[in-house]
Amino acid sequence: MDWQPDPESGVGTASSTPVRGLRAYPELASRLGAILVALGVLVAILERRDANHDLLAVGLAAAFLGRGIALRRPVLWQHIVGAVTLLVIAHFAGRRGDFVFEQVAIVLAGVVALWPSPPPAAGTKPQRRHIASLVNITANDCVAPFAMRHDKSYVFSPDGLAAVAYRVRFGVAVMSGDPLGTPESQQLAVAEFIDLAERNGWRIGVLGAGESWAGWWRKRDLRALPIGRDVVIDVASFEMSGRSFRNLRQAVQRTRNAGVTTEIFPADELPLDLCAELRAIVKNSRRNPNRGFAMILDGLLDAEPHPGTLIAVAFNADREVVAFHRFSTADGGREVSQDLPWRKPGAPNGVDERLAHDVFEWAKERGARRVSLSFAAFPELYENERKTRVERVSYWLSHRLDTFIRLESLYRYLRKFHALGDRRYVMLRLRDLVPVAAAMLTFEFATRRRSHGRSNRFRSLSAPRR
Repeated sequence: MDWQPDPESGVGTASSTPVRGLRAYPELASRLGAILVALGVLVAILERRDANHDLLAVGLAAAFLGRGIALRRPVLWQHIVGAVTLLVIAHFAGRRGDFVFEQVAIVLAGVVALWPSPPPAAGTKPQRRHIASLVNITANDCVAPFAMRHDKSYVFSPDGLAAVAYRVRFGVAVMSGDPLGTPESQQLAVAEFIDLAERNGWRIGVLGAGESWAGWWRKRDLRALPIGRDVVIDVASFEMSGRSFRNLRQAVQRTRNAGVTTEIFPADELPLDLCAELRAIVKNSRRNPNRGFAMILDGLLDAEPHPGTLIAVAFNADREVVAFHRFSTADGGREVSQDLPWRKPGAPNGVDERLAHDVFEWAKERGARRVSLSFAAFPELYENERKTRVERVSYWLSHRLDTFIRLESLYRYLRKFHALGDRRYVMLRLRDLVPVAAAMLTFEFATRRRSHGRSNRFRSLSAPRR
């Protein structure tokens, strides 16, 4: 694999290149920040005994400045211009006697002066091509293909043999899953990601970290919050025998009795007339495809699909499409991961199980080792008796959120395969819980406009309807 450094592989614009400043003196920066925060709080408290409300505004502005210094945020010229502009506005507002507006402007000046660096641009085409080559050499990571989304940015190891996919929102750099590429270079890529975040004053979070990397992050003072389990089939040993697989056997047999057949196509070889049928199913679905980040690809049925994607299609006895699933591959095709399942209203019961089963057979014939199905979020909520108040409240909340996340129906579908695997985690510092959670939730669930004609959705939202 030839690696040529891409000049756009970093933040990419002069406006987001930080001024190092106090970052060269981390202890001094932390102490100065703590002192300014303390002074700001003290001034705010003392102001309660003073009629001069400007003192309160100045104290709060100093507290925000101290917080920014403690986070080692860079000093960017556009932020300084914004802060000075707000102070000028405050000055004229005070002269007009509009003291409330004056105080708000002063506080906002403190907030804006050390605002985090803006998000970088999404990866370029050369970067995404290189990411696809890294996905193709990444082993034992069923979420690796989802790094190829068009809305993600990338950081590469110095040798180009590993990379991190991420996005930035609310001053939080959220890493998607684990690093890609060769194991020897993955830690170098993560170190580059951490350094980039520190230079730009971004907090760090990881969405979908695997078991081994969760331990690595713990050693760097990030807490691990379990969010679910991979569902991974070992295709060489998988058999639908025994009582435990009776429901799965019955579901598959029902579709055979109904005359359902299946075919699997490379996404870039999908016939145009068939592609039009699949698009009609997506268009008529009630599900919103414009969501997702860590465990799903965008670009569903695009003219230029992501490398290594497959479309498994189910036809009824009249050769009409009744359902289709998208899969992505990694590790030279040895890892196959389910992306989006779609089905037509009135499709035969069991068609999703049939498509999954036939993909297992297809993968076995081509030397694949594993097939990963949709991610099982919080399976413990449904497989254990809910005894504690927290468990009961969590279960109640999951039902209230059924409009957005059909977690229980997804779990009931996945448990038929008896293949719950390793846990995945959210990694964060508890002091950053609110901004990190806000960034992750909006990445996963906020409805977005289609970008470049591409659609996306969180993998765990793709529960087959029952």
